[in-house]
Amino acid sequence: MLILMPVGAVVLPGTVEAQVVLHPTVEAYRTRTGVSVGAFVELKPAGRDHLLVVDMDGARREVRCSTLWGFSYGDVVYRINVDERHAPVRLWTQGGLCYYENGYAHLRMQHERLEQVMFAEGQGHRSYVSKDLEGPIVPAVFRKGDERSASGRFRVAHPQYAPLYTCIGDEDDLDRTRQCVVDFEVMLEGE
Repeated sequence: MLILMPVGAVVLPGTVEAQVVLHPTVEAYRTRTGVSVGAFVELKPAGRDHLLVVDMDGARREVRCSTLWGFSYGDVVYRINVDERHAPVRLWTQGGLCYYENGYAHLRMQHERLEQVMFAEGQGHRSYVSKDLEGPIVPAVFRKGDERSASGRFRVAHPQYAPLYTCIGDEDDLDRTRQCVVDFEVMLEGE
């Protein structure tokens, strides 16, 4: 099954020449002390891992995502989701919680300067959440009564995010999901 990942009115940062900066740890990301390794070429699966392929001065280099907390591609930050074969997810917001979207789709949109792309089943979920930049990343698929999946366990462990659970779920509408996350963050700022 192919899934359409629309970007809508969002500006796509980065260009084909944008540099990739590796963040081996969350601290390297926070302190902006990552390592610039060249231009993005591709992301490819490699068994229980993913390889980030970059080009530095005409030489290709493959970086195992399992060795990273994340990386930046231009102005966009990707965090590595260890529970999905070390695949990157795009960090969309951080604050009261962290919201992410499918890394395959966003890397392709950014690299090829597209407004929307299809990604295949097996290439992750549309969206994800984590409590913070260090906590586990879980699919943002919150079904009523589910307490067994990673999403269900997250929901039980974090009742403070209840307003999100009613508007993030199996919906295909990413614009609605993004607005829900923004509204939630605004609500938290008002408290």
